[in-house]
Parts: sequence; C-alpha cells; structure tokens
Amino acid sequence: MNRCIVSLKSIKSVDLQPYLERINMIQSMTGYGQGSSGSGTKKITASIKAVNGRYLDVKIRGIEIEPLIEKQIRDIITEKLIRGTIHITLDKNNSGKTQEFTFNSERYEALEALLLDIQKKYGRHLDMGDLINANDLFTYIDNDPINSENLIKAIGEACKEVLDMRSIEGKKLKNDFEDRLLTLKNILSDLESELPKEFQKREEKYKNKINELLNNSAIDEVRITQEIAILAEKSDVTEEVVRLKSHFDQFSKMLIKNGPSGKALNFLLQEISREINTIGSKSASEKVINKVIFMKDESEKIREQVQNIL
Repeated sequence: MNRCIVSLKSIKSVDLQPYLERINMIQSMTGYGQGSSGSGTKKITASIKAVNGRYLDVKIRGIEIEPLIEKQIRDIITEKLIRGTIHITLDKNNSGKTQEFTFNSERYEALEALLLDIQKKYGRHLDMGDLINANDLFTYIDNDPINSENLIKAIGEACKEVLDMRSIEGKKLKNDFEDRLLTLKNILSDLESELPKEFQKREEKYKNKINELLNNSAIDEVRITQEIAILAEKSDVTEEVVRLKSHFDQFSKMLIKNGPSGKALNFLLQEISREINTIGSKSASEKVINKVIFMKDESEKIREQVQNIL
C-alpha cells in the first residue's frame, strides 16, 4: 500500500473570509477545481468535483491522511462549499524519487508452507508464481512526510476554482430565473385583468342554468342572486392571485439575498405551484386554464433548476 504520512507541524489557519464573501450571491452547487502546491516530490495536487446534494457529503481519496488532517480538510470544505456532494482527490508527486520496498516474509513463508503441505497430501506440485505476483510480496513505502501546509494550500486553490465556477453558473441561473419570473408575473397580470369578466360570466351562467331548470317558474330573485353569489365566490381566485404576487416578490428578493438560498427558493416554488394549481382547479374558463398551464410549465422549469442552487 502506498502510505503517505502528513505531518501536523506545518498546519496554518486558513483565512475563510474571501470565500464567505463569495456566497453573498446566488450560486450553483456544481463546479470543478484543481490546485497544487510545493515542488518536486513535495508537490501536492488536489482536485475537487462538486455536484448536487441535499446535504454536505465529503468524499476524500488518494493519499492516506491522518484523522486530524482529514478533519481540517472537512472543516474547510464545510465553510467554503457548504452543501452538495464533494469528491476530493489528493495526489502526491513521486516521480524521480527512489522507491523503497519491504518484503513480506511472513506471507511468503505461510504460502510456501501451504504449498508443501498440498504436495505431501495430494502429490501435486503447485508453482507459487501461478498464485501470486510480486506486488503481493513487496510493498512500496513512502517515508517522506507530506508538508501539510502544501496540502491545505492545494485544497484552498481547488476550492477557489470551484467557487469561481459556481458563481459563473449562479449568474446564468439567476438571469434565467428573473426572465421566467417576469413571464409568470406578466401572465398573472393578464389573468388578473380577466377575473372581473370571468366572474360576471360565471354569475350569468349560473343564473341561466337555474332559470332553465325551473322552466321560468316564479322564483325569489333576491334568494337566487344570493345563491349565485355564493357559488361564484367559491370559484373566486383573488386570494390565490394575491398570494402569488407575494411569493413572486419574495422569490425576487431571495435571488439577491446574502448566503445560500436554494432550500428557501425550493420551498417558495412549492407554494407557487400550489397556488397555480388551485387557480386551475377553480377555473372553468378555457382562457384562464391555458394561462394556468403556461404558468405551471414555467414554474416547473424553475423548480428543476433550483435543485442546483446552493
């Protein structure tokens, strides 16, 4: 096994403020970055790939590191990248270095004894070379401790590139959200202008239907008008329209809010979808329903993209 030991002596604190300032804008959760520090056999390279995730999940592979160093790396990732599935690959430059091997004599002797035992019991000779190779008996050991300062610096540079990519993607997503949100607002404004006419049509429809059922018999006009108003009120979507406007305003504010906002945006979209669905279920007008379908389509496109927001 290639064992690389990281020394604790050279660890220095990392200034996180520049990275914290970067999250004062909408960011994507996806990104890639690579950083390196040191030279020659002291060179350490860190690659970081960040993808969507509901929580923070850090996976580290490559160089075997001590628990305290791993904890520091995880703390840095927690502070800088905050959320998502984070794959970290660490690599040490071993080119030009004299390799040191150790011979696993215990394993060799155990295998040799087993083969002799097989030959005695079964009369068959087995060649050890057919069962194992040199890597099973010889192990490369790297006794040169890694400079932890180089390791932490490489992690920091990789995080910086990830954050840069996250920010660039975040700006694109923000522009897309703003365009789609404007579309939703315009559709809602058109729908709102249709409401008085739709309300009046609904009242007339109810009244005509009742007259038809009663076959123009003498009826209490006041009572019928009250009943029609009650029925029409149950189909009124004014409250849903008001709440949608409020949700749209909150969504716009969250796009420029300091800090991560993905979870809050996702919650708001659930509320937006609920109000749009309620408007659709209350409406019988083909014109209104067509607008509702368009709004549902736009909100769903936003919802899909919001899953990638930090």
